[in-house]
Amino acid sequence: MKTHNTPILALVSVAATLAFGAQAHADDGGLYAKPLDPNSAFVRVIAPGASSATVSSSSFSQLADGVSPYVAVAPGDIAVTASGGQGSVKAAAGKFYSAILTDDGVVTIEDDMTKNPSKATLSLYNLTEKAGIDLFVPQAGAEAVSDVDSGASKSVALRAPLNVDLVVREGDKEIAKLDKVEFKRLAGVTVVVTGTGDKVDAIAVPSTISR
Repeated sequence: MKTHNTPILALVSVAATLAFGAQAHADDGGLYAKPLDPNSAFVRVIAPGASSATVSSSSFSQLADGVSPYVAVAPGDIAVTASGGQGSVKAAAGKFYSAILTDDGVVTIEDDMTKNPSKATLSLYNLTEKAGIDLFVPQAGAEAVSDVDSGASKSVALRAPLNVDLVVREGDKEIAKLDKVEFKRLAGVTVVVTGTGDKVDAIAVPSTISR
């Protein structure tokens, strides 16, 4: 177990905004690598198991665990598709959205993305049937995200840089683990939890914007 340090201790006092980082894909930019157009909306697809997706006229293949980059689009009704599903997102300027595409249709979640230059954003999506899950940081002995309902999401901001393990818990029970997740300033990580019953998986992928 790693010893406590100043950034990790900051997690204990931060209750509502988190900043995660990870390497951006070669053809995508970090969340804030360039100034964002305040007149654009930002939409992405989360489709567990999908290898491809489209947002408006932008197409992506070889997705990392079914998570596409955000795409800057004009506000309005934005078409989204993934393997086996399609739908639309009603997007407003300056907002970030994740379109969760499953066999049951599309659910739109408005993401809360920090713009604090010393932080990045962690977003947790509970795509299981479990009524509430938490994201625990063993090195800090504290929860980063608490009580995320089935089909819902929460985002938090954390001081960065930082490299920690993350444990997905249902109450006191550990149901999945992610090792050595890296946080970088003004970047993001998306954690998606899927599965049924005792068979639960978690993935952590970079949150990026297609440039």
